[in-house]
Amino acid sequence: MTRENELGKSYPLPRGIISVLQTPFDDNGDVDTKSLERLVEHAVGAGVNGFLVPAVASEVDTLSAKEREYVVEVVLKVAGGRVPVIVGASAPSEEDCAAFARYAERVHADAYLVAVPSSFYAHQEKARPYFARIAASTALPMVIQDLQFGGYGLRIEEIERLWETIPRIAGFKVETVPAGPKYTAIREKLGASVFIAGGWAIPQMIEALDRGVDALVPESSMVPIYRAVYELYESGCRSEATTLFRQILPVLSCTNQELLTSIAFFKRLLCRKGIFAREHMRLPGFEWDMFSERVAEELIALVLEVEAAVSSRRG
Repeated sequence: MTRENELGKSYPLPRGIISVLQTPFDDNGDVDTKSLERLVEHAVGAGVNGFLVPAVASEVDTLSAKEREYVVEVVLKVAGGRVPVIVGASAPSEEDCAAFARYAERVHADAYLVAVPSSFYAHQEKARPYFARIAASTALPMVIQDLQFGGYGLRIEEIERLWETIPRIAGFKVETVPAGPKYTAIREKLGASVFIAGGWAIPQMIEALDRGVDALVPESSMVPIYRAVYELYESGCRSEATTLFRQILPVLSCTNQELLTSIAFFKRLLCRKGIFAREHMRLPGFEWDMFSERVAEELIALVLEVEAAVSSRRG
């Protein structure tokens, strides 16, 4: 979908399901190219509307700069222009963010995403010059990730100033507490032309759609179900969409406990579906025990059952 902001810039940004691609690793700890290729094909085949890569669910902080670029190149090659690709350009330094933004333009990605540095939430006047300098490094549209799991994130007034003063900002990926009212506040303040996406608040998917978000940005293993929910909702079947979505709420309730649980579970699910060869994570600190493994197996069975039902309804 193309949105045109108040400054006359048109940006091609997808509506619907934009999934974050997990990063598969082999037994040597390297990126598993074949598994990544299968994941891209699986999501495209399931009707995904776009990709965001690499991002938090990709274990981006554990990837070197060369690995980040390699993952993007694999995704772009396999996607082959069938869906838009947004490059995650967040990094610890402004210089690295700008470098990844320029890289996104060089490889013909459709947009790039940069997160608000966590330290800026206490000093929000720093946001505008920071994002203005990064935006000046490339002609690609920028999506700002407003990510503060324990807070409200950027003030609406600051979001409005960013939007009005930096022409290349296309929109915002909102991951704050609470997300729902903030979607509405941004839409009411900035109008229909701003791109609004939701991420970590995927358990509130139906509410997000009610509030008029343009895209949801979940992980990639359950794209067939997310997409089916979205299609039902968009066709006017809100009740049916809600019924289907509620079937996977136990999964989202479990995986949204914290990041490591989410990554570990969905990698196990991808292995069970034959998409990933290994469950390996680079992020340290997670271990299954007999109780969490039992719950995981039950939830994987639930996902596969729901996915089979979705597939059979589609014929």
